Amino acid sequence: MKRRFRVTVNGETFTVEVEEVEEASRVETPPAPSQTTAEAPRRVEQAKRARPKPAVTEGVVTAPIPGVVSEVRVSVGEAVEAGAPLLVLEAMKMENEIYAPVAGVVKEVYVETGQRVGRDERLVLIS
Repeated sequence: MKRRFRVTVNGETFTVEVEEVEEASRVETPPAPSQTTAEAPRRVEQAKRARPKPAVTEGVVTAPIPGVVSEVRVSVGEAVEAGAPLLVLEAMKMENEIYAPVAGVVKEVYVETGQRVGRDERLVLIS
């Protein structure tokens, strides 16, 4: 179907005949210019593996999190240095090594392999 229109552009009048086409038309236009900025690359340092820190009250090492003792690595009478592994505590399917916060001699081991412990429960006595 053809239709006629009168169009005025910049003061000039034109008679235009327009025909409607049933097919869809696709009009492609070039993308508008844009400007982007990027930050300069930064050096990323590797994160150190987080170790749960046991609480220490007068030489008593307590559980920092609830879990199951999967391995005891010290025995009564053994001398340990600060940072020595005392036992392994499994929590949420992850093994967490518990380290000696101070140097000394193991006076008491309050737990055994397979034992479930709660947060702040006594694990080892070092003096």
